Amino acid sequence: MNKFQRRFVPVLLLGSSAILLQDAVLLAQASDGLDEIVVTARKREESLMEVPLAITAFSAESIESMGMAQLNDIQLYTPSLSFTNMQGGSGRNDRSSNALVFRGLSLSANTGITAGGQVFLDGAPVVGGFSPSLVDVERVEILKGPQSAYFGRSTFVGAINFVMKEPGQEFGATIGLEYSPTNDSHEQTVSVEGPIGDKFGIRVSARNWEQGGYIDNFANPSVKLGQRNTQSLSTNLVWTPSDALKIKGFFNYFVDEDGPGAQFFLGDGDGFQRAYPDGTCDALSAPMRPGFEGRETERWALGVTCGTVPSMSEVDPSIFSMDETLTDNALLTDTLFNPNPNWVIFDPNYHRKHGLKREAYQGNLRIDWDFGDYTFTSQTAYHTDKVQNILDLNYRDGRPVANPLGFLPTTLEWWNTTLLNQGEQEDFSQEFRVTSPQDRRFRWTAGLNYFDAHSPGGTVYGNLIFGPFFTSAITQRDVETPAIFGAVFFDINDKLTLTAEGRYQEDKITEQIIVGVNQMPPATPEILSGTYTSFAPRVSLDYKYADNSTAYILFSRGYRPGRFNGVLNNAPQEELDALLAVAPDASVQVDEEQLDNYEFGIKSTWLDGRARTTLAVYYDEWIDGQVSNSIAFSSGGVANLISITLNNGKATLTGVEFEGQWAATDNFVLMGSLGYNKTEIDEYVCGDCNLVYGSFEGVEGNHLPSTPELAYSLGGQYTRDLSLGTNWEWYGRFDWAHQGSRFMDYSNVTETSAYDNLNLRLGFTNENFMIEAFVLNATDNDEFNQATLGIDLFTFTGFGGPDKNATRLSTPRPREYGVRATYRF
Repeated sequence: MNKFQRRFVPVLLLGSSAILLQDAVLLAQASDGLDEIVVTARKREESLMEVPLAITAFSAESIESMGMAQLNDIQLYTPSLSFTNMQGGSGRNDRSSNALVFRGLSLSANTGITAGGQVFLDGAPVVGGFSPSLVDVERVEILKGPQSAYFGRSTFVGAINFVMKEPGQEFGATIGLEYSPTNDSHEQTVSVEGPIGDKFGIRVSARNWEQGGYIDNFANPSVKLGQRNTQSLSTNLVWTPSDALKIKGFFNYFVDEDGPGAQFFLGDGDGFQRAYPDGTCDALSAPMRPGFEGRETERWALGVTCGTVPSMSEVDPSIFSMDETLTDNALLTDTLFNPNPNWVIFDPNYHRKHGLKREAYQGNLRIDWDFGDYTFTSQTAYHTDKVQNILDLNYRDGRPVANPLGFLPTTLEWWNTTLLNQGEQEDFSQEFRVTSPQDRRFRWTAGLNYFDAHSPGGTVYGNLIFGPFFTSAITQRDVETPAIFGAVFFDINDKLTLTAEGRYQEDKITEQIIVGVNQMPPATPEILSGTYTSFAPRVSLDYKYADNSTAYILFSRGYRPGRFNGVLNNAPQEELDALLAVAPDASVQVDEEQLDNYEFGIKSTWLDGRARTTLAVYYDEWIDGQVSNSIAFSSGGVANLISITLNNGKATLTGVEFEGQWAATDNFVLMGSLGYNKTEIDEYVCGDCNLVYGSFEGVEGNHLPSTPELAYSLGGQYTRDLSLGTNWEWYGRFDWAHQGSRFMDYSNVTETSAYDNLNLRLGFTNENFMIEAFVLNATDNDEFNQATLGIDLFTFTGFGGPDKNATRLSTPRPREYGVRATYRF
């Protein structure tokens, strides 16, 4: 096995509730036992097989060998992690916001400052959850369950930590190329690294990645929807002025520039049925349910996509259409790029095309100083993110539909709903911690952390059928979170260790409406402010019953800070009274929510190190859940729909996670995983259910939406010498991932189909070179990845009835084939 092959071929190692892929050199050494895997989930280096936590870790070699390019790829092979691009606003299938879901707990407002799961770079938080280029990553650590004890706010349900590559001790460079002619996707990467003198090292990398559009726009077949592009430039610096001092800096700049998203909907006329609270459905022509006669025009009565959503091949092709043009109408472009100045937070000419543009900076500075047997660590981080997105909120081309108000001077002649969205945020964090000597029976870690985040708000405006329109208030948000944290470890004996960890923090949250729903700045700016204090503990007992084998029990608790229903602060009293009659618990301030996690795990090494298995079982209780509800009420004879957050969520989460890896021979490795995440709603006042079947009740016992109950994967790789008297080897690899069905919303009336994704690879390698042919989604699965409840704008306005039901859908990429090559020197 040559040097390059050791780096390239992945082997599956296992952490609690996770799969770890690592260098194939471990296979060659399997008879002597697999090498130790080091992770930093508790802010210090530890063996993965001994740390009493649920962790998945992917190495750089694993990411490369499996062809991972983004978080969507990582989640396919990580039990209990669910990620799709539909978790952001309006159910859009784009990269405007990222939402991480762990163990089936789908949260409201799970993005940005209010996220319940967070991304970290070298242990420092990144608001928004946007990962760096995976070409710069040495290891990805995925932690399930509350991680507040070490990682702080926004780790209510879990965290993903990207550990960045450091410069090598020798000069080297890597060039990577990939091309898929199927949809004209391609990637180019280059990295250069090496020492400058004996104390300084530098690594510089650049990447251009483009995922070609993959769905023809039915309205304009010359345009493909779903195209994505990322360009990034990063630098990693390491300075070791002495054996006791190490300074590491990572700086990353990237730009996302995507075309129109592949996002569509099934609406009125697309096979709707009437739904009932018991989950049954009937045709719309059936008689009204007893007691509901005369309410035929209410939204719920007009139907929903009941049962399982059809696959892409089973729906009318005209669904896959979008109005993606801006240049053919001066009135539309003037609305978007020369709007009321109160409506924007930065110049909208930043991006003048349908689709998304993001510009982000990420910077971390870490200092480790050993004084005596103790270690002092300082970590400083600053990140910014600026994004603009232009989309057709109809989710279908509206040009064939005449605008009934097209005669007005401010309107377009066709049914047009084009919106422009802007968002901007920045965060700063500083941490100091001291770690005691690790070779003692009693050990400890203590630290101080300060986190500060600011967003000037987000804006949503554009063109509706009656002309230019501002659709939501611009709310400035600020967060300040000082915290203290610590951990103590006590070895009861050589095999048994008791650990107690905790964090006390104060979240001061401030919101100010800069522009109100009346499209103007408020005459008297009102500031909403609240401070939420919490103590998040974690206690574990682990027993090292054999070499590289650990059993543990664990309790942890997490909190997600509260927030505000700012819309209630300025609502007219008549509307407020009508709303409170429907939702009596509604208030301006939303309390924090709580998650209690009980877990048992066992990590085992078998067959002299040639096999490893893990089993994790957990029981979680979600208490005082923050639930966004769309509440329908009448005021002054006018129907209203308002979105507010209530602390009315309570659910039980139970799950089993099993993974296994077996090096069957020196040439063949087989790996598999299974995650079963059952969620059951205990208490819930379901505003969205009222929009589906006309009742706020009926969800107790239902599953939480948006995540599969069952997911599993199976993979394998075979490697062999070419036996031609050369140093070349060949390999074949398959990765199969199964994702179970997902419910659209809390009513559990609508769900997507389960789907399978199979990737195949065949390649050749030697000391410096690799060339590979691949097929992605080899079975050409065409089941929709996820569905979310949305708005059918063609009928919502009242001209076709007050129907606000729509099933918004995200689409899979079809089968793709291509080649890639890497050269290292």
